[in-house]
Amino acid sequence: MRPWLCGGIALLLAACGVSSPTRSPGQANGKQRVEARLALAAAYFAEGQAATALQELDQVLEIQPRHPDALGLRARALVQVGEPEQATKELERALSASPEHPGLNNNMGWLLCQRGQPARAITHFEKALSNRHYDSPVKALLNAGLCSARQGDWSRAENYFRRALQLDPAHPVANAKLAQLSYERNDFQRARMHILKSLSSAQVEAEYFLIAVRIERKLGDPLAEHSLMMQWRRKFPDSPQLAAYLTEKPDD
Repeated sequence: MRPWLCGGIALLLAACGVSSPTRSPGQANGKQRVEARLALAAAYFAEGQAATALQELDQVLEIQPRHPDALGLRARALVQVGEPEQATKELERALSASPEHPGLNNNMGWLLCQRGQPARAITHFEKALSNRHYDSPVKALLNAGLCSARQGDWSRAENYFRRALQLDPAHPVANAKLAQLSYERNDFQRARMHILKSLSSAQVEAEYFLIAVRIERKLGDPLAEHSLMMQWRRKFPDSPQLAAYLTEKPDD
């Protein structure tokens, strides 16, 4: 799973300013250049070209040094190139420019979670969720759930995942995590219900099949298990999860 992209969890690319009929031609051209460079940087980042995205973002920040979306995306790109400390500084700069920006708070929360500061992370996720204008609350809910799970706080994690499903009932990550939790509670029917929703998603992951196969083994349904194994081999023939399962046949 890719919590920054789930997720991931995508940056808002809308301009922060409000269009004005009295904007001068120079201002309009500057705004257009910023939007074009920012969109290009986002495209490079989505393709895994973080270094190139950083070059584009540097040009955006030459025009608008405190542009919150550019700073936020730059932080994410810095994480990709292995500079989490600098990424944290960029997000702090971005939040100083736009402290209520929900996307920035979500990204800061995930970065803090990755850096072992879950309490601070949850504060930022909650701040993102408190913004009524946030158009991607599922991202913050998923990240908060994943961060809580990392701490071993499955009660809180379950709450976040269930809230995410209230907004997006078919979300593959939330369903997979709840399937895992139900499996660990020996509630295999509920686990099956959730994992089948994950498997029907276009964003299916190899690990979802691992959970699904284990569930069917517990339910004693060899036909369903065989069918899932065939799908798993077809979709993810080289996945490490499949290789480990075929070698070890784990039950847990």
